[in-house]
Amino acid sequence: MLIEPFYVGTCENKVNNGPPIVLEPIFQKPFEQFPIQDPFGLRKAVVPVFRRDADGEIHGMGTAFHVDGWGMFLTADHVIEFAREYPKSASTWTEISQNSNGDHIVLLLGMGLTFGIANIPKEAFALVDCVVSPMQEKDNPWANRTEPKNISDIATMTAVIQPETRNLPYPHFVSVGISGSYPQIGETVLAVGFPELQCQRLDEYKQKILLTEGMYGAYGRIINVHPDGRSKLNPTPVFEVECNWGHGMSGGPVFNSSGNVIGIVSRGMEFSADDPGNGIGWATCFGLIPYFTRLVPTLDILNPTCRRGWAVFRSEPWHLAGFFKTEAEAQQLVNSVSTDYEVKYGSNKFGTDYFIYME
Repeated sequence: MLIEPFYVGTCENKVNNGPPIVLEPIFQKPFEQFPIQDPFGLRKAVVPVFRRDADGEIHGMGTAFHVDGWGMFLTADHVIEFAREYPKSASTWTEISQNSNGDHIVLLLGMGLTFGIANIPKEAFALVDCVVSPMQEKDNPWANRTEPKNISDIATMTAVIQPETRNLPYPHFVSVGISGSYPQIGETVLAVGFPELQCQRLDEYKQKILLTEGMYGAYGRIINVHPDGRSKLNPTPVFEVECNWGHGMSGGPVFNSSGNVIGIVSRGMEFSADDPGNGIGWATCFGLIPYFTRLVPTLDILNPTCRRGWAVFRSEPWHLAGFFKTEAEAQQLVNSVSTDYEVKYGSNKFGTDYFIYME
């Protein structure tokens, strides 16, 4: 099977007209995992997810990716489920910070180019302080009560980027395709993640290896679409992919040929090395989740490279002074500039002065 290689870049690379990064599949083995060496681009947007216990030891859990340039990451819900404390009563959305047993979610940010097996500075580990997952009330006949249950294998995470982290490359982010990006049977997609991450303790040496050599890509072919999930027990809208996605790739982005993320690696089923066939994977499909924009309100569903937020601008002559996630940040800036500037909520094409809003 012949696969045309994808160009997958971060929004920062696209704005700065960075050189194309062509992700070539392995010759005659198009679905086999291959290493991605892109320390200044994709590695700053796609990150490993760890569970850090009360003793400070970390355990590999999966993959996540930065989506808005403001510290919001997406991942598969089952990757971070260990940190959830279920509420006593069900609600549509569940927000968690940290659970009481001391196990925390941390992300290993990209460090740029490293030579050899570099030491990892403490500030490269970003603590996740908030996770939001979609929940629904379900009957539990064994307990004779209703309980909240996750309805889609997707979660958003807000990471705490410490001021000293500015000494490291700030996380890049990838463009997300929602509207008009529905998966088609026969379409080629590309998953990116850290397949060598298992749910196991990683010592310092393994962390360094993961930092320098751990990110891989794996192409696949969509063979089915399940808008209502695979079953009642697995209601997540997914597209089914012929592929070989390792377990640690769970939570990683799935790109289409346009370079936009259209889903998240949810599950993968690998065959043994003695089996010449490919495995089967499932990816949570953004375009089939009706509440996706509520989950990630900073994304513009019509324009993958745009973000929604608060702008500080002057109409005549036009000048976009700043674009922010919150109205409070925008007001702080407008209070320090002349009275010609105003604050509006709308959509901004990243890295440009393009801004559109509705009156």
